[in-house]
Amino acid sequence: MLNDTKIKQLKAREKMYRVADHSGLCLEIRTNGSKHWRFRYRFLGKASMLSLGEYPMITLAAARQKTIEQKLLLDQNIDPSKFKADEKERAKLSADSIFQEIALEWYETKKNRRSESFRITVEKAFEKDLFPAFGSKDIKEVTPYDVLKMQKDTIKRVSKQMNHGTGESTAIRNRQLVNAIFNYAIANLRCENNPAISLGQTVERPPKQTARPLTDEEKERFHSAMKISRSTEMVKNSIYLLMYSMMRSIELCRLKWDWVDFKNKLITIPPATKAQLDKGERNIKMNRTHLIPLSTQMIDILKNQKEQSNDEYVFCSVFNKSKIMNKTTINRALGSMGFEFTAHDFRATASTVLHEVGYNSEWIELQLAHVDKNAVRGTYNHAQNLDERRKMIQDWCDIVDGW
Repeated sequence: MLNDTKIKQLKAREKMYRVADHSGLCLEIRTNGSKHWRFRYRFLGKASMLSLGEYPMITLAAARQKTIEQKLLLDQNIDPSKFKADEKERAKLSADSIFQEIALEWYETKKNRRSESFRITVEKAFEKDLFPAFGSKDIKEVTPYDVLKMQKDTIKRVSKQMNHGTGESTAIRNRQLVNAIFNYAIANLRCENNPAISLGQTVERPPKQTARPLTDEEKERFHSAMKISRSTEMVKNSIYLLMYSMMRSIELCRLKWDWVDFKNKLITIPPATKAQLDKGERNIKMNRTHLIPLSTQMIDILKNQKEQSNDEYVFCSVFNKSKIMNKTTINRALGSMGFEFTAHDFRATASTVLHEVGYNSEWIELQLAHVDKNAVRGTYNHAQNLDERRKMIQDWCDIVDGW
């Protein structure tokens, strides 16, 4: 058995060696003269060794007490080495439990596989609502009341802003983010309870406003409002092309010159690539090929737009030509003209007018890129009735010009 006198007399050698105490405890003397306690044991028939610390910081008495603790674990059929590793991991996770840190950690696992709009939404939610509410709190101390108050504060914040709604949808989205973050934290042993899980019905989503056709009064003053608008020529071009083509705003914003065929008077929007899908991006709402015949008005706009845009995208950011146009740009421009309709209402207007003048409903649905309920038939439908749709889209553009 060892004692302090014997330990102090142990000197370094050319090779590391160990001196036994008892019950599996030994002292390891390294070539640099440092001395480390080791506990040797067998678990499920396999020999193992566990470090107990360095002498003299860990005294002989302390090392013997640690040996007793390890043997108690073995009596409970617990591997001391695994127990120590688990304890270390639990301590590490417990020390890093601030909500903001865990939220950012969760975000890092998501952002590279999600769309730009997702990233913008999450970062804004963090900055405006979640972090001010309880970002600095230990995640285990965040309560259902904290999340409920965050929702109420979100509604107050959004409702104070013009043209941003009453805030319920944003509050619900924020609660869903909190729920996802807590699920991640629970899975990674950072906490045990999710305070957002019981708050699913605390905020009622407002009725969804569906697209509507423009009124006669709005049609009558549309062209005059466009003429006196202070919007840039590129923004005006985007509004007119959106009206004429019946595209969605996001489809227009992502429109590339490679997809425009002036010779055949056709726009072909392809399905998104795998790389785009991995980032949560699509060229069109339902990821399929979409053909858009070009009227004479649309061709004129696109030729004019060649001088306004960059080499890749038909419509680029007003402030940075290397980026695509923001999908909210058109709605903001319409609002500045005093209109209360949105870009999406152009599609409802076209559908209503073309049905009224007797055009085939299937052609209209194809032009709007609505998915055929029959999945097999829908696969081949994108090219059907193209000649008929050419005439239809030209008639529609002439009708718009006649307002």
